Amino acid sequence: MSAPQGWYDAGTPGRQRWWDGVQWTAHERTAPPTAPSMGWYQVPGTTDVRWWDGVIWTPYRVRKGKPRPDALAVEPPVMGLVLGIMFFILAMLQLLAAVITQSPGNFALPVVLMSIAVIWVLGAAHTRAVRSLPAPQSAAVVDASVQPLPGEVDGPHAGWYPVTGQASRWWTGSRWTWYLGTKFGPRPGHAGPRGYLTSMIVGWCVVGIAVVGLVVAVAGSVMEQSPVTGFMIVFGIIFAVLFGGLGAFVLLLTRARRNAMLLPTTPPPLR
Repeated sequence: MSAPQGWYDAGTPGRQRWWDGVQWTAHERTAPPTAPSMGWYQVPGTTDVRWWDGVIWTPYRVRKGKPRPDALAVEPPVMGLVLGIMFFILAMLQLLAAVITQSPGNFALPVVLMSIAVIWVLGAAHTRAVRSLPAPQSAAVVDASVQPLPGEVDGPHAGWYPVTGQASRWWTGSRWTWYLGTKFGPRPGHAGPRGYLTSMIVGWCVVGIAVVGLVVAVAGSVMEQSPVTGFMIVFGIIFAVLFGGLGAFVLLLTRARRNAMLLPTTPPPLR
């Protein structure tokens, strides 16, 4: 059976010829460049060594001999923008409460929330900028600190195995690697343990903010009733609910992603 019509390699390096489904034609063209396979590459024009997933640059690079995510890594970038807007709205609400109550102490939280909003937006912008960098132009960097890589095999039953509902991890046949298969593509997970600890700390800090809001609401309820105490109660309850829910979500999500952030201690089930 004849191959379908299309551009094919006809034996001339760097050139392709049109096959009309029956025979070769006289039409030729320069072969389009092929994207490098996934791996660690030096970013053209810089000294950075970043992870290329075969399609785009990712916000992961080798720093001080270890693969690490960028400080402002946000995937997908749109998530950073959405969270930035959410924290901006919360900051405006808290600022309104501070203006109404005229309490100097209440102006601290809007500043914190606004700072968080700015960080999320900057993270989204940074990740978009990384994705737009030119494709790799040199050979992949092979170093012990980034090995074993996805695709390396040193035993039977090598392959990707699910570790959570949304991520899989590469098993070489004898050991787990730090690389995860995600909906965004293969990603380095070397910073998983530190990320796990950070997420737990952030989750409990957010819960702490919820507790502060609850304390403010209780204090307002036992004080002499006035417009100020009324706002203390309302906004205290709002912050207790919002940050309590957010903190619980972060802690539960971190727990659910434990196997993706930390190396499994047992081999995968045999296929």
